[in-house]
Amino acid sequence: MAYVRCTVPGEAPRVISLIKDVTVMGRSAQCDIPFASDNNCSRRHFQIRKWAGKWVLEDLGSHNGTLVNGVKVVKEHPLSDGDTITAGDTTILFKA
Repeated sequence: MAYVRCTVPGEAPRVISLIKDVTVMGRSAQCDIPFASDNNCSRRHFQIRKWAGKWVLEDLGSHNGTLVNGVKVVKEHPLSDGDTITAGDTTILFKA
C-alpha cells in the first residue's frame, strides 16, 4: 500500500496511507489530507490518484505550483517510490 510522509511547518510529521483512489491535499479542512498551517498552499493544492495500477500527481491549479523532485508539475506527473513532493512550504515523501 502506498503512503505519504507529510512535513508541514508548525505541525508534527504525519504518515498517512493512501487508501482512496483519489486523495486531495491542500490547506482546506475539506481536503483528505489538510495542511492547515501552511499559508503558501492553495486550499485544494494537488491530488494523488491511482490510475491503471500506477500513482499520478495532478496539480489542481494551485497558485504557487507543485514540485516533484524539484521540477514543477504542469498538469500531471507519474509518481515513483521515494519521490519528494513540495507544495508551498510542505514537503511530502511518496512511498509506493
